[in-house]
Amino acid sequence: MELLPQARALYIAGEMHDALEVAQAACERHGKDAEAWWLLGCISRYTGMPAASDDAFRRAAALSRRRPPPIRVEGSRFQKLVDGSLESLSPDARRRLASTRVEVEQLPTPEAIAAGLSPDAVSARERKPLDVLTLFQVNLENRSATETELLKLVGRTLVRA
Repeated sequence: MELLPQARALYIAGEMHDALEVAQAACERHGKDAEAWWLLGCISRYTGMPAASDDAFRRAAALSRRRPPPIRVEGSRFQKLVDGSLESLSPDARRRLASTRVEVEQLPTPEAIAAGLSPDAVSARERKPLDVLTLFQVNLENRSATETELLKLVGRTLVRA
C-alpha cells in the first residue's frame, strides 16, 4: 500500500501514533506532496505536537496555494467567535438551537473516532440524554486561513447543526 493512503487510513481509524510514523515516511519519500504535509499537520495535532503540526501546515502551504496555513486563535478568542455567531443567528436557527448546549473541544476524542466520527469533523451533535453540539476548534481552524474565514465557518456550522 502506498504510504499516503496508508497514513490516511490509520488516521481515519484513530490509530494516530501509527499514522504519524507512516505520514512522516510519506513526507520523507514525497517531500513535494502538499497533501502528505497537510495530513502530517493534522496527525501531529492529535499526537500533541503543535509546533510540528504548524511546521507541516506551513510546508503544505508553500507547496500548494490550495492549502493555506490554518489560523490559530486562543481558546477565549474562539469562544467569543462562537458566542458572537450564536447571537447573530437567524430567528429560525436560534429556535432550532434553543434547547441545545453548544460546547467547544479541541479535537474529537479517540472514543468518538472509534465510534465512527471523522477525525476531521468540525462538529458533532449528540441528542441523548441532553442535546449537545460540540464544535472542534482545531478542525475549524484547519479549514480557515483568516479569522474572518473562521468566523464564517463557525456560523455556517451552527446554522447547519
